[in-house]
Amino acid sequence: CLCSVSPGGVIGNLEQINSIFDRMEVQGVDTKQNLLYGYFFFDKDKSKLEKLKNDLVAQSYLFVELDKKENGEYMLHVEKVEKHTRQSLREREQNLRVLAAKHNVSSFDGFDIGNEDPTQPLVSNESFSKFMAQKKGNDLFNLGIELYDLEINDKAELVFRECLKQKIKPDTSAYKLGNTLVNENKVQQGIDYLVQATKYNPNYLSAFFNLGATCYDNGQFQKSIEYYQQADKLKPNDDRIIYGIAASQYAIQQYDKSLANCKKALQLNKDNDNAKQLLQILSGKIR
Repeated sequence: CLCSVSPGGVIGNLEQINSIFDRMEVQGVDTKQNLLYGYFFFDKDKSKLEKLKNDLVAQSYLFVELDKKENGEYMLHVEKVEKHTRQSLREREQNLRVLAAKHNVSSFDGFDIGNEDPTQPLVSNESFSKFMAQKKGNDLFNLGIELYDLEINDKAELVFRECLKQKIKPDTSAYKLGNTLVNENKVQQGIDYLVQATKYNPNYLSAFFNLGATCYDNGQFQKSIEYYQQADKLKPNDDRIIYGIAASQYAIQQYDKSLANCKKALQLNKDNDNAKQLLQILSGKIR
């Protein structure tokens, strides 16, 4: 399956359904076609779930399993190949919740969605590549942004690599690709693309800032200072940038310089909690 959701409040649950449909559609899934919907119920009493199972099977649901889980409860899993809109899936959930209550089953625990053919993934590399190939120019770039915003990093990486090949907004594409690679824990590759973004656009403040933060997170403290200093040239007197310099200076034991920048960050923003914490630590280092 690609995704699953557990029920919350009515509004919250519709938001979850919308989010899941958004994630499917941005990866090329035609949500108007038949998909395999799985539904889950929990109770400590197996006999209640047996009765619910019989009711559901009579309504053409396919029984998958009824097993005891580690928490001691039993889980009933049924599924059905069907078409749903966002609204109809919400209504289906509400109906299943009513049916569970009719059998005194303690919880309907949401759904998952898979390919109509359960031996195939809902989104394959091949299907996504075909979907991506239909997008050109700004449409391809905008697809990358949607994937990036939804944190579907593996697909965003593919799209922004293609954007760079096609020279579509190369500075932003390199920046987004760099951040995506860092999120995928491909840190050095990510740093390389963030650097590339600054070569396309020497005034790319966000790229320099993220380079400073990423290098700090990965123990490259001198490089972190240098990138934060580049950011400082582009946007002087930003407390987050000044704090970033101070944090890296502290890490390489430049305590006096770190203290000066820490105080400067707090002068610029007295509510900078990171700078407050660092100042406390530095107070113990410098007597």
